[in-house]
Amino acid sequence: MDSLTTRPLLGTAVICLSAAVVLWPLWHKSFSSKPPTVTPSPRETLLPYISKSEISALPYPPDALPGSRDVPTPYGTIKVFEFGPASGERVLLLPGLSTPCLALSNLARTLALKGYRVMLFDYFGRGWSDAPNPEVVKHDERLYASQIMLAVASSNVGWLGNAGRGNNAGFHIIGYSFGGGLAVNFAGCFPHLVRSVTAVAPSGLVKRSSNSWKTWLLYSKGLVPERLLQFLVRRRYEPVYMTAVKGAVDDASVVAQMVEPGPVSNLKLTGNPFDDTILSPDRPDVTVASVVSWQLHHHEGFIPAVMSAMRYGPIYERHEEWRRLGILLSGRRRDASLPGLFSGKILVVLGSSDMVVKAEQVLIDLEATLGKDAFEVELLDAAHEVAMAKGAEVANVVSDFWKRCVQDSPDVEL
Repeated sequence: MDSLTTRPLLGTAVICLSAAVVLWPLWHKSFSSKPPTVTPSPRETLLPYISKSEISALPYPPDALPGSRDVPTPYGTIKVFEFGPASGERVLLLPGLSTPCLALSNLARTLALKGYRVMLFDYFGRGWSDAPNPEVVKHDERLYASQIMLAVASSNVGWLGNAGRGNNAGFHIIGYSFGGGLAVNFAGCFPHLVRSVTAVAPSGLVKRSSNSWKTWLLYSKGLVPERLLQFLVRRRYEPVYMTAVKGAVDDASVVAQMVEPGPVSNLKLTGNPFDDTILSPDRPDVTVASVVSWQLHHHEGFIPAVMSAMRYGPIYERHEEWRRLGILLSGRRRDASLPGLFSGKILVVLGSSDMVVKAEQVLIDLEATLGKDAFEVELLDAAHEVAMAKGAEVANVVSDFWKRCVQDSPDVEL
């Protein structure tokens, strides 16, 4: 979904033939052995073998955010972060396709400072979460809805219950990119739990025809041996760095918005604004590219999970799911006593220069699926990395929307 999947893949035919020769022994072995049910995360395969100082130096340490916990589930252990005032309204943040939840850290921290209780988790196969085998469990909206429920149920602060203006039950959902499609799907199934939906540069309405034939082939199923596809997708996601930057980068677009201008040593750049987006204001060397590269090299379940999500997740032409949410929103506008989805509208935040989720097309699709009274749109000066690069701005826009939702909803006892 995110722009990492749009890189050109040169010499596809040559690579396919060469890889076939190299990887044939691996394919043969894979056919003769039973696949594992769950692929463990770096929590098991990396942490026991490195020192505390090495752990701290990782692009994404396991304690990168407050309130870290590991939650055992039937699909493997997942990483959850929860912080902010326990009495605050709950906010669940869902990241994009290929990044762990660290990508939304700036947004989450800003909301916590505003008094909200925030929760983030790594999707299955990302970051510090185990990966159920896609050959056993498809990584589709059903799996991710289950993960949402498992994450919120693990909290010692109540997140469930009928969301009403007069109570603190339920939670807001902010979904970015792939997470936006998940948020819409989840709210359409569990509207009483969801106080509001904010979709930032969301998937779900993207046309399949927007993909190149190379992307279509890479995420196909059954046409090409799976091991070869994984090899090629891995190459596509592997960042290609320019010469490391040393010295002042006062006007670098990847640094503005995130850190104070000044000298940044050993900052590795790719030249791609999405990949070079800084994820931690305290560590400008932690970028989308560095975190994705870390997953590629240390999480064996990462590529299979991403490929399965691309195939089966709520990314392309899920108009029926958006229409279903539109019907539920319409019901709330007619009857404010219904729990959840306050004021009967959602917030959609878009990047003005986003070439992945294009604002002009999204506006057409929103009106066609939700109805013109069911959404508000906020356009920010950014590309597809809007939720990561403009986290504080998104937090301000979202909190203002929530206040209006409460004001627009009559005081009803639920």
